[in-house]
Amino acid sequence: MLREKMRKKSTTPPENPASILVMMREHIGDIVCTTPALRSLRKRFPGAKICVEAGERSVGALANNPHIDEVIVRRDHQGGKGKLTALRTFRQHKFDLGLVLDNCTHGPLTLWLGGCKYRVGIVRKPRWAWLFNRSVPFDRHIHEMVDNFCNVVELVGGDVSDRQTELFPQPEDFGAARSLLERHGVAPEDRIVALNPGASAPSNRWLPERFGTLIDLLTAGGYKPILLGGKQDLEIANEIRQTSNTPFACLTGEMSLMELAAIYTHCRLVITGDTGPMHIAVAMRTRVLVLFGPAVPSESGPGYVPGNRIIRNVTSCTQCTKYNCTQNRACMKAISAAEVYSIACTMMVEKVVADAAPIEVPA
Repeated sequence: MLREKMRKKSTTPPENPASILVMMREHIGDIVCTTPALRSLRKRFPGAKICVEAGERSVGALANNPHIDEVIVRRDHQGGKGKLTALRTFRQHKFDLGLVLDNCTHGPLTLWLGGCKYRVGIVRKPRWAWLFNRSVPFDRHIHEMVDNFCNVVELVGGDVSDRQTELFPQPEDFGAARSLLERHGVAPEDRIVALNPGASAPSNRWLPERFGTLIDLLTAGGYKPILLGGKQDLEIANEIRQTSNTPFACLTGEMSLMELAAIYTHCRLVITGDTGPMHIAVAMRTRVLVLFGPAVPSESGPGYVPGNRIIRNVTSCTQCTKYNCTQNRACMKAISAAEVYSIACTMMVEKVVADAAPIEVPA
């Protein structure tokens, strides 16, 4: 009976919704990649109250975002009780429009149970997809997040031509970033190159000894390498320190997400794996050189903004994923420090015409 009723559902989105719910993913990089869709949604519905629901580990990436009005935090491992609490919260808001900016199966069911009157999203698996009023199929041939999420906003009339991601560090974040660099002996006039060795997926990590060699090459070339990352990357940072023959500034574990974003504005280049900080750097208009293993660059890389580069020397990784490497990271081992240094040097002397305006850094 319900299915029959849903077959007759409206395919015309509300023209002036008073309230909008956006269901988002849980990793920092995913949230950063959602910001073009959020910006487009705000421009399409300037008078609406826009609430986003996102995983607790990543909500910091939404701080100070002018395109949203409220953040509903989705707790990790929330269980059945947490899910019921979330549904009650959704129903209290009485959302006129709900968007699933994710490729999860349960998204349309959650929107329907949460009382969203009109529901749009991505369909990757058919289960519950019939609860959408309008939907687009997940397209694995475009960027997994930026492009697919923009396709959803386009369903409700959004202009999604601008794919530049964005973050909004505040003056205090820029001040803290400058102080941190100064404490580690890094001056504004230094030719700073940021290195990010960590990644949540082990097979996305380049070898610590290669980072050590790269630091030696960068230092000899007149650059100032700095090592970044979270507290979870301290062990990797120590391994790199043991393999490098030259001293370097190690800021690992000493900054917040927005302070990291502010630090990137001082860097000529960021060398990283396929991980959240890569997307943070792109959002701050800093060029990135990304070292790829089994993950597919067109799906999760930085290609949604021009001027960035990747290195991917895949050997026998056809059956691997970034969470399940069967070849002992052979593809990452195939990337040499000399190759990375050569491409990095080329990138730092290239003249790139940016599509987006540079970040304004407070004095």
